[in-house]
Amino acid sequence: MKYYGKRSMASALRIILDLVLIIGIIATFLIFKSTFFGEVSDISTAQKILLGILLVVGISCVFLIVINLIKVLSSLVNSNPFIIENVKILKKVSVECFIIALCYIINFFVNSNIKEFEFIYVDGKGVHTDMEFIIFIFAGCFILILSKVFQQAVNYKEENDFTI
Repeated sequence: MKYYGKRSMASALRIILDLVLIIGIIATFLIFKSTFFGEVSDISTAQKILLGILLVVGISCVFLIVINLIKVLSSLVNSNPFIIENVKILKKVSVECFIIALCYIINFFVNSNIKEFEFIYVDGKGVHTDMEFIIFIFAGCFILILSKVFQQAVNYKEENDFTI
């Protein structure tokens, strides 16, 4: 299978991300409905406001990440990935990952009891962790490094294009 161009893995991933975007919109509606209009009575108004802000910021960043990845995949489908626009997009995605990590950290300290913190635990519903923010910090770092690699590739490409 081809990695980029028409009828490639990049094309398939773009279709999957389009579906993720649609499912994400539905899930966002359901999350807000259950969080703010459900039967959650043990949350104060101040906590609901902060939770609402964190949800809006975090979910917005997730949507922006998906939209930006669709743009990068579109350039792969067009067989032109090493462009300055992709460098800018990857930098934006890394910042969005860091913002999501910050939302997790703020939520952890505001809405959680530090004594209840567990690195990893297993219960009847599966394996859980309280370390989600680390995933987004590492993803942000990795994508930032990837943007630097793309920047270097763009520089080489431009240098090569000007060489006779």
